[in-house]
Amino acid sequence: MLFCFNFCTYADEKIELPTTPVTANPMGVSSDEFVMPISILSGKELNIQRGINLAETLSNTPGISFSNWGPSVARPVIRGLDSDRIRILQNGINFLDVSGFSADHAVPIDPLIIEQIDVIRGPATLIYGGGAVGGVVNAIDHRLPKEAVNGVYGRAETRVGGYNSERSSAVVMDVGNEQFAIHVDAYTKTTGNLEIPGYAVSKRLARSDSDVSRSAYGKNKLTNSGQDTEGGAIGFSYFLDKGYTGFSYSDHNSKLGNPLELGGQFDLNVSRWDWHTELHDLDGFFNHFKLKAAYTDYAHKEIESNGQTGSQFLNKGLDTTLELGHHQIIGMSGVVGLQIANTNFRQPTGDSLFPGAHTFNREAYIYEELPITEHKLTFGFRRGQHEVTSGSFTGDAGCTADFTGQTCADVGTVDNFSLHQTQKIFQTNNFSLGGIYKINSSWSLASNLSHNERAPAYFELFPYGHHHATETVQKGSLNLDTEKSNTIDLQLRWKNNRHAFNIGPYYTKFNNYVGMFKSGDTRYFEHAVGDVEGLDVYTFRQVGATFKGLEFDGQFTINDQYSFLVRGDYVRATQDNGSDLPRISPFRIGSGIDYQYNRFNARIDLLHAFAQENTEANELKSDSYNNLTAYGSYKLPIQYNLEIFAKGYNLLNEEIRDHASLMKDKIPLGGRSILFGVRGEF
Repeated sequence: MLFCFNFCTYADEKIELPTTPVTANPMGVSSDEFVMPISILSGKELNIQRGINLAETLSNTPGISFSNWGPSVARPVIRGLDSDRIRILQNGINFLDVSGFSADHAVPIDPLIIEQIDVIRGPATLIYGGGAVGGVVNAIDHRLPKEAVNGVYGRAETRVGGYNSERSSAVVMDVGNEQFAIHVDAYTKTTGNLEIPGYAVSKRLARSDSDVSRSAYGKNKLTNSGQDTEGGAIGFSYFLDKGYTGFSYSDHNSKLGNPLELGGQFDLNVSRWDWHTELHDLDGFFNHFKLKAAYTDYAHKEIESNGQTGSQFLNKGLDTTLELGHHQIIGMSGVVGLQIANTNFRQPTGDSLFPGAHTFNREAYIYEELPITEHKLTFGFRRGQHEVTSGSFTGDAGCTADFTGQTCADVGTVDNFSLHQTQKIFQTNNFSLGGIYKINSSWSLASNLSHNERAPAYFELFPYGHHHATETVQKGSLNLDTEKSNTIDLQLRWKNNRHAFNIGPYYTKFNNYVGMFKSGDTRYFEHAVGDVEGLDVYTFRQVGATFKGLEFDGQFTINDQYSFLVRGDYVRATQDNGSDLPRISPFRIGSGIDYQYNRFNARIDLLHAFAQENTEANELKSDSYNNLTAYGSYKLPIQYNLEIFAKGYNLLNEEIRDHASLMKDKIPLGGRSILFGVRGEF
């Protein structure tokens, strides 16, 4: 499926090219006026692209791939950058989960309740946080109503089928009387095992590791890859003459199978409380006031096949942003802000992998825009202090030799590490200078120069041990320094009536990129007498690195019924020593045809991904693939705007392995399948 860029529409409209507000941007500008590369998914396009998780929903956006752990667990990867460099927001404020440190941890946001997704590709450190050097994904819902409603409004959707026999439903409803508004939503999802074309384990992995058979994790179906998920939220807003204040509470619960362990399960429970207050059109120097706060209580348990709880990962935190917008000063409009995040991470049980960690971030920023006739300049600065404190900890990275039937001491050495309470303090400074130059009524050129700094996260500094659920050993480094990079983005934008095309090259140079590299070593662990497991060792270290790439997409309206869609992306990431960086997606290019006639809409798309042969020394290559998808919908001529739809996935039934995934050689994407659904509004 192809993604619309700045021209999303609704199924019963002719295809138009409106601009869409960038919801989390403090200036409230449209997508056409945004300096950084941004994609907005809403309306018809969001309905078409909605997948089983947030990352799959975005997977057809230029520049975005994802690290998957079966159909239930995935996290977006933007321009080859992942983990802490990608900021996941919900309604403009951080979602404090722990999906950033391990690929087996799900992002607990269900796509069925989302109304819009904003994606910024490239450094967004000034407005959205000092760590967002790769990009930002902001999932927007109505859980905190921002606009008054009078009456009852809502929508519902149910889906069945697909590559994992999905059965999911969601309902979203808002009730109000101009002064008050109440929001409620609920969702449920049950799936079976993922249907795959052939073996789960790739030929390359089976040939390179004699201990892994191709049927280890299933044939035609990925073993133990189903899920049961339910959740919902309630929110309340009170509307003032010049703004609103509101609260919401949400709860998400999932039980996810671990494909790497027969009978193993991930048990995820997340509760979140949000408070937003926003005032506008104020008198005095400041004309806009915004206060957002979110408290997250996150718990991820890894249940062993015997039903016992193994590792637990708990994270509790409060993230708060205060922002003030000011009236024009010598023609400039802008905001000043303060963001404070305070989180506590614990691993009370399970494999010796992490100490407890407390992270305290304080950041102040300023962002200004200066219109110059039809052109615009933007600049900003963000200053942060980041304190990361560990508890005392003894890490066990296993035995240096296989000790089946013996003790480790008889044949090797125990690789362990002791850490006393340690505090690391980092200072970060981020700068940005950008602009938009209107060439004429159809063409514009946008550019953005930025210096970006990111403090290392606790899961890069402190880990030392094995993670049984991911079959890895991870070793952090206390010597990591602030990650610094410089980026230049260019975008050439064209829009003419109902046609549009955008193309943008970028270049990022890291002085000391923090990467997780496969060392080539193996460590061994005895789970029971005679049951010894050998795991690959991954280490965190810093290298000089360069990321350069290109993204493009466009829509060309042939007539009132047909539109031609095109998109593609390319990224090349290398170390200063000439070696490639791991887990970088290959060049991808796609095209499609969208057809719309009265109440009927159909689309067919073909995406080709080239083979990835630019790999790091201990990384396996990936084959090329073609992904043919289709979508069709029909709005019934009855009340409530009822629509039936069907989606076809991987219709060529090819073996698809996303190179950005750590588990690509054990967990492929789904095979040929069709999903059916119905949605309605009231």
